[in-house]
Amino acid sequence: MLIGFALMIVAVFLCCALLFRLSIYALPLFVAFLAGSATYRGGSGIVAALAAAAIAAIILLAVAQLALAFAKSDLTRAVVGIAFAAPAAVAGYHAVHGIAAATMPPSAWQLIISLLGATIIASASWMQWSRVRP
Repeated sequence: MLIGFALMIVAVFLCCALLFRLSIYALPLFVAFLAGSATYRGGSGIVAALAAAAIAAIILLAVAQLALAFAKSDLTRAVVGIAFAAPAAVAGYHAVHGIAAATMPPSAWQLIISLLGATIIASASWMQWSRVRP
């Protein structure tokens, strides 16, 4: 019984880590979903939709990497950082709010914890994209 409890804690931790990592990459995931959905609704098969989603995400990441690598001004770097941090903040807010709603009674603390989670995830996304140097 203790081993099962320990494994459940590890599973919850791994799910939260995956949720955190996916929230940091919210913009590429969103673009991939839009490209795959549009391809699939256009009459192509699931394989073509998955390929379109992967290609769209890869192109977005490559363009962002190139924009950060060749950016001469801090304003350009800030715009790219905000473009990735804003969707990450929204995704982080909703992820943490869902966990908070499932684990605590409705109160103002749910909002506070959700906003704190959004801030942490947006900061992590900002730091992820600010590490790219020419």
